[in-house]
Amino acid sequence: MARSTAPTPPASHAGKKAGEAETPERRAEEDAAALASYIADMASELSQLAGRSEMPMVAYFLNLARVEAETHSREIGERERAVEPEE
Repeated sequence: MARSTAPTPPASHAGKKAGEAETPERRAEEDAAALASYIADMASELSQLAGRSEMPMVAYFLNLARVEAETHSREIGERERAVEPEE
């Protein structure tokens, strides 16, 4: 079976507006949201592989991990939007 290389997590710091200050706390939150999203994507792909390989319990637990990571990413995004200053 050919093995593909796993993609790296997306950089979450691109596209910042000029002059926009980035605190270490905000950067950590963005990193956590990007990482949670990446984990959700990988868990989804692995779950599909497990399902096709007749490993239903593995697929089930990977889907649980996917849902948890998506929820975490969404919650972080909502917190970030709540603290962004109005322009």
